Amino acid sequence: MVDPVSLGAITSAVTAAAGSVGTEAGRQAWGSLVGMVRRAFGRGQAGEDEEGTVALPVDPRDEQQVQSLAALIFGRVYQDAAFAEEFRQWAEQARSATLSVDNSTVNNTFSGGHATNLYQGRDFTIGR
Repeated sequence: MVDPVSLGAITSAVTAAAGSVGTEAGRQAWGSLVGMVRRAFGRGQAGEDEEGTVALPVDPRDEQQVQSLAALIFGRVYQDAAFAEEFRQWAEQARSATLSVDNSTVNNTFSGGHATNLYQGRDFTIGR
C-alpha cells in the first residue's frame, strides 16, 4: 500500500482533484482541499500579496500551481501531524469519490464523403 502522505501519493491526489473540478464531486473535493490548506497555512506562511492576503497556488487549471500546492502540502504533512491526518482523511474521501486524472484531449475530425460505421469518441471498444 502506498503511504498516503508520500510525495507521489500527495501529488496524485491533488492532481486528481484538480483534474476533476468539472464534476460536482470534483468541485467539492477541490474546495475542501483548498479550505484545509488555507486553514493550515494561515496568514503569511505561504507568502502574502500586496493586500496582505495569503497567496496560495489554488488554480486547478494551472498545472504549475497544482504541482506547487502538492509540494506545499507535502512539506506541511511532515511539520504538522494533525494536518497530515486531516490530509489522509481528505485523500480517502476524495478516492472514494472516484476522482481520476485525465489531462488528455480528443480531436474528432471527419471531412468529405459519406461514411458508414463512423465512430467518434474516446476509450471504447467495438466488438462483433
